[in-house]
Amino acid sequence: MSETKKCRLRVGRVFLAMVLTAGTLFGADTIRRSLESHQPYNLTIHGDFRNSEDNAEPLTGSSLSYGTTDEATTAFEGIKYLGYSEFELSKDDISKGILSVYTDKAPASVSDQGHMVDLAEEKNEFYSIVDEKSYLLNKDAAGALNRMMEDYANEIGLADFMVYGTTDTFTGEDSLCPKKFSESKAGYCVDLALNADGNVLEYDGCDAEGWVVENCWKYGFVVRYPEGKKEKTGNEYCPWHLRYVGEVHAAIMSSKKMCLEEYVDYLEQYTFEEPYSFTFNSESYQIYSVSGNDDRLETRVPISGNYELSGDNRNSFIIMQKN
Repeated sequence: MSETKKCRLRVGRVFLAMVLTAGTLFGADTIRRSLESHQPYNLTIHGDFRNSEDNAEPLTGSSLSYGTTDEATTAFEGIKYLGYSEFELSKDDISKGILSVYTDKAPASVSDQGHMVDLAEEKNEFYSIVDEKSYLLNKDAAGALNRMMEDYANEIGLADFMVYGTTDTFTGEDSLCPKKFSESKAGYCVDLALNADGNVLEYDGCDAEGWVVENCWKYGFVVRYPEGKKEKTGNEYCPWHLRYVGEVHAAIMSSKKMCLEEYVDYLEQYTFEEPYSFTFNSESYQIYSVSGNDDRLETRVPISGNYELSGDNRNSFIIMQKN
């Protein structure tokens, strides 16, 4: 009898243990499911965590506001700038770049030049240069000039343009250019003239040759001193004086009918947190400015290196990143 009783007690204990174990597992699973249902999978934070529904405006120009949420943001505090690295800018470089605004009081110098080439060696057959002498020009600007002149010749059926000056333009007696410009030394400018049966004529932006004024933005050039902007630029209309600013910036300036001074002023309102966003040739870009009075400024740039940097020769740096 005693052995049978002991056996029954052991069976009861085993059954009780099984019930307790099942209850514990069920409770743990319930807690796990509850926690999973609250995970912030759709969290969007300043930096690289962007809402996929945010679309860049195609050349209309608006600040891009990133979607944010207050839920569990501290969990991502250390990596909210994932994809970016800190970058230090020196005010010594404020005068370098395709968007620098040079004036008589703050002119460009040889030290502001980037990679330069000689047009006498780089030009194609669709335009000529005066006196067949050396004309230095920024490498990117030279490539863009060649493309523009080739397209002009194919479109209009003429190859009558001449480069009259780049970093240095003849402005003496009988010159077609009334003055030298403070920006030319930087190497982004081209002064044009026309070749008429061996005679050099002034380019006024009219007739069939007006194609260049209308289309130069497609190649990264702008008429540096456009009509109706003397109050901003300090110069009369000069269709023969082109400035290379890159295709993206030229497209925005053209769409907004802005001269360089107006464009740089316009960009000052945009920051890394709220950049200017737009689409060009099906590619998305963002532009932001970094300003300050210190000798060295800090900002963030993509670690991919997929960005361009330019000083404005005043108080800011302008960064354009390709997404």
